[in-house]
Amino acid sequence: MLRAITIASLLLAGVLTLESSAPALAGPAPRHESASIDLIGVNHHGREWNGQHFDADHLRSLLIRVQWKTLVGVHTQRLELITPDGSVYQNFTAPVSSATGTAVVETRLPVAGTWITEYSLHGRWTVNVYLDDAVKATTSATLTFAK
Repeated sequence: MLRAITIASLLLAGVLTLESSAPALAGPAPRHESASIDLIGVNHHGREWNGQHFDADHLRSLLIRVQWKTLVGVHTQRLELITPDGSVYQNFTAPVSSATGTAVVETRLPVAGTWITEYSLHGRWTVNVYLDDAVKATTSATLTFAK
């Protein structure tokens, strides 16, 4: 009888240990950060305009503004630019932090005199934004460089 009680106690202790460690085994909590992307063309005279369709020959640079809405703490933003053929054109990383939940990160992409204009990389591009080590983009946007 004593042996049965000892075995039952050990089994109960093992079950309680597993239940208390279940959240740790389940992995990190899902992220809930949200962000939006504004695309701003800058012409050779410094004039800016928002949009998703840009004439590459009249564009000096593209300002990519990421507005974080629910971000708290210190993080790293990674911005990935994908060409029309699906290749990664460039990655940009920048620190981003907020105590209030909102933050803005601006990234300037030169266009004039780069491969975009030199090799006529016209068409539909994709901008993906990642936070920290995430493998799934927090948000994405598309834009078109036209001739």
